[in-house]
Amino acid sequence: MPIILNEDKALKAALQGINVSDSGNAVRPVGVWYGQPDMEIRDQVYPYITLDFIGYSEDFERAHRGIITMPYYPEGVDKGTTLSSGAGSKQYTTEVPIPVNLDYQITTYARQPRHDRQIMAEMATGQRIPLRYGLLIVPEDKTVRRLDFLGFTKKDTTDENGKRLFSNAYTVRISAEILPVVLEQMIEVTETNVQLTSQSNDFATIYSPS
Repeated sequence: MPIILNEDKALKAALQGINVSDSGNAVRPVGVWYGQPDMEIRDQVYPYITLDFIGYSEDFERAHRGIITMPYYPEGVDKGTTLSSGAGSKQYTTEVPIPVNLDYQITTYARQPRHDRQIMAEMATGQRIPLRYGLLIVPEDKTVRRLDFLGFTKKDTTDENGKRLFSNAYTVRISAEILPVVLEQMIEVTETNVQLTSQSNDFATIYSPS
């Protein structure tokens, strides 16, 4: 999968596994869905969480110029043949990737205030969306991304039938890179042959005092 799709999948996986309990100790799993999914492919049962991609922007504070050795390989490169040989793994150089910020909105929905508070507690203290030092594991390229908590908004409402809906919106940011398409192979040096030539006599002849 390319950029954004990998992060979508990783963020959804990080939100899986939350459970809430009723006053009678009945346990309810909290479903996680991408925003605006097809009704026929999901079962909307409260409580649940939706994940929406807001947009991306270049992160100029992390921007650099130059040529680097790739610390990891972008998805789509054939690691089995292109990047390996009988002598061991090869290295590739490329221009420094373009750093980007990927912004998401995570929204939680619940019908009971007890469930709403349990989800909020799990988000804050269960390391789903920590206030500091958040991390996101992206298995496709074997990287650990930075996950920043940007904000929180309470959005509780009551519909025309008097049913309460407890909702919270979290805004988060994932640090990622847009990788260049072209990779240039670094050839390992196998032999070194250096010849030194002295020019001290010529220098002395030209600059010797008359």
